[in-house]
Amino acid sequence: MKIPEREHYRDYHEVKEHAGKEFPFNIYPCSIPLDFPQVGVHWHEELEIIAVKKGCAAITVDTVFYEVWEGEAIVVFPGQLHGIGQKNAQTVEYENIIFLPHMLESGNQDLCTQEFLMPLMEETACRPLHIKRDLTGYKKFSEFISQLDDLGRDRPFGYQLAVKGLLFQFLYLIFRGNYWKPAEKPKKSRERMKQLLGYIEDHYGEKITIEDAAAMCYYSNSHFMKYFKQYMGMPFTEYLNDYRMIQAGRLLLASEEPVTAVAQKCGFDNISYFNRLFRQKYQTAPGKYRKNNGGR
Repeated sequence: MKIPEREHYRDYHEVKEHAGKEFPFNIYPCSIPLDFPQVGVHWHEELEIIAVKKGCAAITVDTVFYEVWEGEAIVVFPGQLHGIGQKNAQTVEYENIIFLPHMLESGNQDLCTQEFLMPLMEETACRPLHIKRDLTGYKKFSEFISQLDDLGRDRPFGYQLAVKGLLFQFLYLIFRGNYWKPAEKPKKSRERMKQLLGYIEDHYGEKITIEDAAAMCYYSNSHFMKYFKQYMGMPFTEYLNDYRMIQAGRLLLASEEPVTAVAQKCGFDNISYFNRLFRQKYQTAPGKYRKNNGGR
């Protein structure tokens, strides 16, 4: 069995396509911990509705923690750093409704595009929308989510037209209720984190120290370590090693390179340390992982 594509959630900037280019809309169910232990902090250009079907999801958006219970949802706007976990080790089932707002555009001269869609896509939202039971419009929001569920499941002929109509109505509720509010200016902390995580994605095979990372964010080492843990929910070194382990798992399945070569490509010169971290993450040795999961 190959590494599930959902491992891409561990990438800081999620760039995989969630649906076809012609109609960038999709709905897919998820379960923590059955599908994966958690969804690491990441961001993307799509708007994402996380609707909890069972249990309680522990969701962070730009360092703010939200408990989203069964029957509730949270709307993560484009560009917001967010991650998903479980509360009190209880299984949580939810679904992702995700789409690119530009699928609703009608040209730059269109009023809706200029007044609503373009600001939405500029990634300047100051906070997400938590659709709680006491929220004005909760019932209507829930009805739209249910209807999107039905369309995504059955996909009758012409369902794309109905999906677009519901998305427009969903956004109408958001703007009418003043639930989307632009930040006065881009959050420097969010942008610094995006830049740092982008650097890790491009240079994870090289030496990256806490001092290097702190300098990129213009922080002292001590302030950086607090800042990073607040945003990512784990220390910097732990995150870096975990990211490297994910890349190592992919390389083992996608190539025939020796384990030592994979370790070096992922930033590890000490093979014993690499093997120990790999066992901690995958509960098996690198060679056995490749063999058991159909690697080359």
